[in-house]
This record gives sequence, C-alpha cells and structure tokens, in this order.
Amino acid sequence: MENEPFLATQTRPQLQPILEVEEDPDVSSTHMKKSNSGLGGLHRCRTAPAMAVMRDLKPKTPQIPKPQSDDANFIIRQAIFLLFIYLSLGVLIYSFNKDNFSGFETHPVVDGLYFCIVTMCTIGFGDITPLTPATKVFACVFVLVGFAFFHILLSGVVNYVLDLQENMILTGIKMNSKRQQGFSAGDCIVDVEKGRMRIRLKVGLALGVVVLSIGMGTLVLYFVEDLDWIDSFYLSVMSVTTVGYGDRAFKTLPGRLFAVVWLLFSTLMVARAFLYLVEARIDKRHRSIAKWVLSRDITVQDLLAADVNNNGFISKSEYVIYKLKEMGKIGEKDILLICDHFSKLDRNNSGKITLPDL
Repeated sequence: MENEPFLATQTRPQLQPILEVEEDPDVSSTHMKKSNSGLGGLHRCRTAPAMAVMRDLKPKTPQIPKPQSDDANFIIRQAIFLLFIYLSLGVLIYSFNKDNFSGFETHPVVDGLYFCIVTMCTIGFGDITPLTPATKVFACVFVLVGFAFFHILLSGVVNYVLDLQENMILTGIKMNSKRQQGFSAGDCIVDVEKGRMRIRLKVGLALGVVVLSIGMGTLVLYFVEDLDWIDSFYLSVMSVTTVGYGDRAFKTLPGRLFAVVWLLFSTLMVARAFLYLVEARIDKRHRSIAKWVLSRDITVQDLLAADVNNNGFISKSEYVIYKLKEMGKIGEKDILLICDHFSKLDRNNSGKITLPDL
C-alpha cells in the first residue's frame, strides 16, 4: 500500500478505515460476502482513492478565468463610435477655420473629411495645409491621435474581419471534405495539421486585395480626376502605400468623396498584406530550423546539455524540452516559470502532483 503514489501521501486518519479492513481478515471476508451477494461479485478496488478523501477535495482558491479577447461586436461598435467622434471633431474645426488652411476648395464638409482621412492615414498629399500657429498645433495633435487610432483600433477591426473570413472559408472546406473522399482542392488551401489557411494562400489573397485596390483607384482617377493612365496609376500607388509626394492629389468633389472611403480601407489592406509577407518569411525560417533540428543526429554535447538531472541518460521529457529549446519554441525563462509553478503545487517536494495538492 505504501508503494501507491496517491495513498502514500494521505494522512493516517484518512487511511485508517482501509488499513483496518486489510488487517482484519474476518471483516474483509464479511465485506466480500456482502459484495458478492448484493452486487453480483463486484467489489471496490483496494488501490482506488478513498471516497471520503475525494468528497473532501474542494478548491481552496477560486479559479482565475482564462483571459478572453474582447467581444467582436463590441470592438466594431467601439471603432465606429471613436471614428465618428474623431472625424466629426476634425470636420467641425476645419469648417470654422477653412480660411486658415491653404488648398483647392470644393465643399467645406467634404474638404474637412478629406483632410482628416489623409491626415489619419499619414499620407500627406500637401494639397490642404494649415497656415496659422493654431491650425498647425491642431494638425500636430490630430496627426498623433489619428496615427495611434488608425494603427491600433482600426487594425484590430481589419484583423477581426480577415479572421472571420478565414474561419468561414475553413468551415466551408471542412464541410465539403466530409462529403468527398480522397484529394480535393481544399487540401491546397487548408493546412489540416495546423487548422488554418496555408500562409502562401493568405499572402496571395492579400496581394490580390492590393492589386484590386490599386486597380480601383486607377480607374476612378482616370475617369473622375481626368488624369492619364500613368498618372492615375502613379497617384493610386502613392496613395495606398501612404507615400504621398504631393505632386498629384484629388481635386474634384466626387474624387475626394471616393478618396474618403478608398484611402481608409485600401491603406489598411495594403499594410496587412505586407504583414502577411513578413509572417510568411518568419514561418519559412521556423520550418527550416525545425527540419534541421529533427533531422540531425544527437551528439555527446547534446546529451550532456539535455541531461538536466545529471543522471547519465535523457528521459523523454528532457529530450522534448531540449528540442523545443533548439527550435526556439520555448526559452529558459519559460521553463523556469513553469518549474516554479510546479514547485508551488508540489508542497511535499515529492516530484509529483496528487489530488490532495490541488
């Protein structure tokens, strides 16, 4: 009985009923007879934990809930509300101070909204600029607030929309794969092991969105702003990449109305596409490192480095930890944090976590 890991850690009063049954053969035989007559020969295993102990196990401290991401609907509502406040404030200030801004005028509200979007997207065409010290201070504050708002909150909304689109594609492919057997086109789209779209496909879709945005802007600039094809394509690329040299800009009322919506979404999509390119590069590097780590032979130096307990051999857990460290999946600091948490649970320093430790 002392060799059982669970029973060996119990207190003496909790094990006393079990020990009395084992020491008294009459009680044991009587108990077996009652079990055979009442339950058809079934009896309780002696190595099972005592039921009294199981009933007394209650959580000593309330469990900390797992951190969850904010509700998607809340994020979208918050983004729309803050964007409305930001743009309304900018249009209001611009409308009452339009004489303090230089540039070609079309309509005060449209010009103010166009100025806010160009400022928030950090394009800076230069066709509308502040003239007085007050408007210059306003522009500085507006740029800083807009830059943070544009790259944090709206980027979160775009990420949510893209993730939602990816989940819908994955769900449709999984439902279709259940109906069909063998190879399907979905195998080229979905990485079954990781449960996500293949990174190359994500990059291809993102680059497709970039081409679509540039093409749409080129067509509108050609037909609305009366530019030639080269200048239309040139201004479209300079706009979605937030370069904005300032030699070309939107000057007509329909063109600025289009720019308000087009610049807001196209710049976000282009930025996300380049992030996918970086992610693909990093993913390729990680796969190369993992392949090298798993294919090379283990050496004496590896055995000595992986033998944490210094007992002359490597256990399976030590080997897994060593390989994960080589792949860069975990670091020494992560391992120390986990070991420290294990030590807090293992109050008896037995190297094991049993039910009474919980």
